[in-house]
Amino acid sequence: MKAKGNSRRQKASGVSLVMVWTVGTLFFGLVLILASIPLVFKPAQRTPSVATLDTSGITVNVSASLADDRTLTVFIRLPVDRADIIDPRVQIVMTGHQMTVPANVLSAGPGAYQASAMLPMAGQWEVQVGIGDEIVRLPVDANPAGL
Repeated sequence: MKAKGNSRRQKASGVSLVMVWTVGTLFFGLVLILASIPLVFKPAQRTPSVATLDTSGITVNVSASLADDRTLTVFIRLPVDRADIIDPRVQIVMTGHQMTVPANVLSAGPGAYQASAMLPMAGQWEVQVGIGDEIVRLPVDANPAGL
């Protein structure tokens, strides 16, 4: 009689071991999925500001994108077929405080330029892109979201 009782106990513990293993595996998989969520999403960026200047047959497109950590990235597109266009100059200004943040302009391919800078404080900023004698002014709101 003891032999039958032992076999029942072994089957019962075998079934519970499979259930524990299955539940543990599902729990571990759920933890991995939830832990990977921050890796999938990019940092939030606000709606980019965009400006276009058309002067003397030259169309200049300027856009600025601001990340939550107040990193401002400026993208500039110039016509490729015009050899007389000089490289753009970028200045980031907070006129209310008479502050200027330096921005180095880098070539990003033919007719494309990119500049970036970290804004030291929240508030209303202005990106000024100079092409020859013309200046494109682009307002940037660097206030925290919801304020």
